Amino acid sequence: MKKSAIAGGCILGLLVIAGAYEGCTATSDPLTLAEYKKIKAGSSEKFLFTFASTCQQDSEKVAQSYPITWTCYGADGSSSAVFFYSKGVLFSKAESGLT
Repeated sequence: MKKSAIAGGCILGLLVIAGAYEGCTATSDPLTLAEYKKIKAGSSEKFLFTFASTCQQDSEKVAQSYPITWTCYGADGSSSAVFFYSKGVLFSKAESGLT
């Protein structure tokens, strides 16, 4: 294989990776205070993700009825909200610094 073909393949690979990374960052959607207020007790985990993609699961799902905790981050990276789910239904939430 020629060096130019190898170099072309490497450049193409880098462009694909860069595009995929940019796609991920473009869909990063921090949680706002207004969105936080719309998420009410009794709503599903799926409903949470209609507002934010910056959420991380803090606890592993051990059993169907075991509580799950999600932390979602605001635009500044230091503000956050914590959501507590049991059986897939929100039963409690708290926020700090969301705008």
